[in-house]
Amino acid sequence: MELPSGPITRACAKRFQEVVASYIARVWMEGMSKHQVANSSSSLCNVLQAEFARVSSKEMNSAQN
Repeated sequence: MELPSGPITRACAKRFQEVVASYIARVWMEGMSKHQVANSSSSLCNVLQAEFARVSSKEMNSAQN
């Protein structure tokens, strides 16, 4: 998931919004299955934070190269 550089058109913003919504839905479903096993109220938030941190670190690494 990468936000394009330069001007953002409505179509581009809509595609990005769809990608983010799809990503959150996937992580939510994965988190719900893990939540049922772990039964921890914060596990879903931790999954989202970990996933966004992983994506951000990949973007940082690719930007530095």
